[in-house]
Amino acid sequence: MTPVKAIWSLFFLGIATASPAAERGDPHDGLAWLKKMASASHRFNYTGTFIYRYGNNQAETSRIAHYVNSAGGEFEKLETLDGVPREVIRTNDQVTCYLPSTKTVIIEKRSGQRFPAMLPEQLGPVTDNYTVRVAGIDRVAGYDCQVIVLEPRDKLRYGHQFCAETKSGLPLRARTLSDKNEPLESFAFTQLRIGGSFNRDRVKSHYAAKSQNWKVDRSALVITEVQSETGWVLTQQPNGFRKLTELKRSIAGRAANVSHIVFSDGLAAVSVFIEPLPKIPPQQNLSHQGSVNIYTRLTADYMVTALGEAPAVTVMQIANSLEFKGAAR
Repeated sequence: MTPVKAIWSLFFLGIATASPAAERGDPHDGLAWLKKMASASHRFNYTGTFIYRYGNNQAETSRIAHYVNSAGGEFEKLETLDGVPREVIRTNDQVTCYLPSTKTVIIEKRSGQRFPAMLPEQLGPVTDNYTVRVAGIDRVAGYDCQVIVLEPRDKLRYGHQFCAETKSGLPLRARTLSDKNEPLESFAFTQLRIGGSFNRDRVKSHYAAKSQNWKVDRSALVITEVQSETGWVLTQQPNGFRKLTELKRSIAGRAANVSHIVFSDGLAAVSVFIEPLPKIPPQQNLSHQGSVNIYTRLTADYMVTALGEAPAVTVMQIANSLEFKGAAR
């Protein structure tokens, strides 16, 4: 799905749209834009269609409707328009995913950042690990948007390019770039309306009535999380990454707790799950989709799985550097 490199490189270098003055933009202005983007994706009403591109000519088209009512509640509906049908309904932090192909409903708490809400609210450490600059004006889905470029200070993280609508700050396009400045994945609106009154009907499920007899999976809701030292220590911490959280999870159907540790550089996050080896151990393996790398390592009686939107070398270094030093007393 990767677009023609020559065309993409024009955008990446800012040749097509950026003026020399914009190229010399104050990096603090770029950080201000990132903060505006992080807020806009939650504050404004918008409806539209966007395309997610990844891998070797792979693409997925989705439609999204997002509303905020007068009391501040967030309501969102996301549905795929091609391939296997899928619909995700979100009310604040509760997410209901309808999978009509398997007649399954999955209910869980919101997790992760999804387009266009891709940025964390706390962006303080970002400038320690990325050079942030403003790079001119572009146009996406009929709207003028400000290009913001994040250039990694080393090869332990990816580069990013965002284009935020000039008035609201809503992200209209997001690209993740390899160390060769080549696209790993991208999201971009093709049709969009910003604003409009709250419309509850636009965020209701097509499948709610049909799914009365479907299988309902609530297993994610019965996970018990306790902030706790797990006994696992990172011996070779990648530069710029810091431990964000460490906890133990009790998951229904599993006899032992699963340790979960998250490392972040302020933008990218790598999650590590550590659990006892299953009866049939998997192969040590590295895989990826788009910009997300997944690495499984077997050590002693444990299986360590690390995944995150970071280069394979970073994900593998974190997984391979974890050592068990004993349970905390």
